[in-house]
Amino acid sequence: MKKAWAILLAMILTVSCLAGCGGDGQESSKSVESSKSESSEESQAADPSDPYAAADFTYPMDGTVTLSINMTPNDGAEIPKWAEGHYFWDVIQEKTGVNLEFIGSTSAALETSEAFSLLLTSGEYPDIMQANWITFKGGPATAINDHYIIPLNDYKQYFPALATLLEENADYNKMVSMDDGTWFCFPHLKRDESQIGTGFAVRQDFLDQIGEDVPQTIEEWYNVLSRFKNELNLSAPLTFESRWLFLEYATAGLSSPWGVCYPFFLDGDTVKFGPLEEGYKEFVTEMAKWYAEGLIDKDLAAVDKSTVQSKFASGESGIALQQIRQIQNCIVANEGDANYKVTGLNSPVMNEGDEPQMSHYTNTFDGGYATSISTQCENIGAAARFLDYAYTEEGALFETYGEEGFSWDYVDGVPTFKEIITNNAETPDAQAARYFVSNYQNWSIRVIDAMSHLQPETLEIQKTFFAHMEDYAYPTVTYTDEEVDTIAEWNDIDTTCRERILNFILGNEDLSNWDSFISEIEGMGIQDVLAVRQAAYDRYKAR
Repeated sequence: MKKAWAILLAMILTVSCLAGCGGDGQESSKSVESSKSESSEESQAADPSDPYAAADFTYPMDGTVTLSINMTPNDGAEIPKWAEGHYFWDVIQEKTGVNLEFIGSTSAALETSEAFSLLLTSGEYPDIMQANWITFKGGPATAINDHYIIPLNDYKQYFPALATLLEENADYNKMVSMDDGTWFCFPHLKRDESQIGTGFAVRQDFLDQIGEDVPQTIEEWYNVLSRFKNELNLSAPLTFESRWLFLEYATAGLSSPWGVCYPFFLDGDTVKFGPLEEGYKEFVTEMAKWYAEGLIDKDLAAVDKSTVQSKFASGESGIALQQIRQIQNCIVANEGDANYKVTGLNSPVMNEGDEPQMSHYTNTFDGGYATSISTQCENIGAAARFLDYAYTEEGALFETYGEEGFSWDYVDGVPTFKEIITNNAETPDAQAARYFVSNYQNWSIRVIDAMSHLQPETLEIQKTFFAHMEDYAYPTVTYTDEEVDTIAEWNDIDTTCRERILNFILGNEDLSNWDSFISEIEGMGIQDVLAVRQAAYDRYKAR
C-alpha cells in the first residue's frame, strides 16, 4: 500500500510538472496550488488505519523505519566518554523509534552549499532534506515545483504538534508559509535570546581608569575611544570583524543614531536600502574618521572571530563587537584577574535621552535549519512524525536540554543544567558540552532556551544588546517566478557594496566618490531589487 501510494504521488507530481513547467525551469504559483489540490484529494482517500495518522499515536515508533537525511552530525567530532550513551543523535533515534541514515551533503544555514547542489543534481534525494529553501534560487515554490520536496498542508495529521503551533500562532504561521499559505518545511523558530546574540561590550576597568561612564551617545563613544587610544595606548580601541558591517544587522547598533542600517530595513511599511539613504553616508563618513584616527582596529579588514576575542581578552581593545559566547570566553580567560571587568553596551544614540533603536537581529524564521520531506520519501507519515517530535512538549525539552536526570533537572520548576554541562572538566566549554546531548539551535525546532548554559554575568551583558530591531528588520519573504531573476541581481550589488563601503571606511577610496558608488549600484539595478523587495513585503503583510 505504501509503495503504491508513493508511486501515485510521483505520478501526480509528474503531471503537475508537465502542466506547469516553463522554459526556464520555473513554475508559476498556480502549479503549486494545483499540486496542493491534487494531493488533498489523495490525502482524503488515505488508508484510515494508517498508524502514523492515528489520534492516539505515541512515540517511539516500531523501530523498523529507516530515514535518510543530508547531515553529518557534529561534523565528525569525537563523542567524549562522559556523553556516551547520551549522545543526542543516538538517543533521539531511541525516543522516536526511527533509524537515521546520515548521507552528508549538508547545506549551509543561509545559502545553498555546493555539496547540496550536487545532491540535487544527482536526482537521488534523502527522505528528509535540511536546507534553506528561502535562499534557494526560486525559493520554496521552485523546490516544490521541481519535485525536490512536497507541500505539507495536506499531511498535517502526521505532524499535529507543529500544525497546532502554526494554526494557533498567526505570527508563526505567517512567517513559515508561502504567500499562498503553503507549508513547505519543519521550521527552526528562534526566540529573543537567540535572535540578538551579538553586541558591543566595553572593558569596564578601562572606563574606570579614565574616569568615564558607560558611553550612551555616539559622541560619547567617540570620546571614550579617543581616550582609550591616547591615554591607555590601546592599539585597537574598537575592534570587530568587517563582515559584521554587512551581516545580520550586526553593526546596525553603530549606524542606529542615523536611523539606517545595511542592507534592507523597514521604515514603517516602506522598504529601504541603507546606502541609498543620506544617513548611511553620514555613518560611513564617521566610521572613516574613526579609522583614520586609529580608533578602529587597523586590522579591521583582516581580523576574524578568534583575533577579535583575543584582542578584547588581552587588553588591546576596549570595545568589541562579538557574539555573546566569545564575550564569555574573554571573561573566562581572565577569571584570575580581579581587575578584569566587562560591561554590555546599548546601541548608541544621537542625542542624550534618545532610546536605542537598532541592533543585531535575525528573524524568528530565516529559513536556516529548516527540514522538508523529499518527493522520494516512501514513508511520509514516519518522516513527519519524526520531525514533529521536536514540537511536542517532551521532544522540545529533550532537544533543548538533553535527558532529564542526566544533563538537567527541574529546580523550582525551571529546567536547569547540571554540572556535567556547566562544569565539565573533559568538555569545559558549556555550549560544546550541551551540543553533545541536545540539538537546541541548529535543527528544526521551536527554540525555548538558547542561553541558559551561559554564566549569569554574560546573560546580563546580553540584555544590553536589545533595542527595537524587530520594528526595522526586513522579514523572511518569498518571491514569484517573475521576481526571481531580479532578486538574483542582488548578489552582484551586495558584492560591490561590501567592497566599496569597506574601502571608504579604510580610506582606500575617497568619500568624494560616494555619488559615483550610488550611480554604480543604480546602474546594476538596485531600484528594481528594492521594488521587488517592497512587493514581496506587501504580500507578506497580506498573508
